[in-house]
Amino acid sequence: MEHSRPSLPLPMVLWRGFTGRCPHCGQGRVLFAYLRVMPHCLSCGEKLGHIRADDGPAYFTLFAVAHVVVPGALWVEQAWSPPLAPFVAATMAAALMLIGILLPAFKGATVALMWRLRLKGDEHQGDGLPSD
Repeated sequence: MEHSRPSLPLPMVLWRGFTGRCPHCGQGRVLFAYLRVMPHCLSCGEKLGHIRADDGPAYFTLFAVAHVVVPGALWVEQAWSPPLAPFVAATMAAALMLIGILLPAFKGATVALMWRLRLKGDEHQGDGLPSD
């Protein structure tokens, strides 16, 4: 049985998802095993497992990480001109660490947004061509 969803404020729903909490109650977890969506909230019972975020969280994470790592790398390069190999290794390590931290957060926020909009992830817009 699906709960009737109150019209919760979008920023609250996104924050709950970003912090890994259930978009409905804010108490239970939205993810388990790093990136798996909980079948339902253990706190309020809200069904979440049917929501498919697909590639959206990966794109959002890449966008955010690139906007942090690239300017930082350019600044370090201009300020200190470090040796190439350690510089590349440190930059890649920083990018991988940020990806590891932000990917579940963006997945939770995407699931929360889709929950708020009552989407499942299997919707399609059609091919745009008129039918015969």
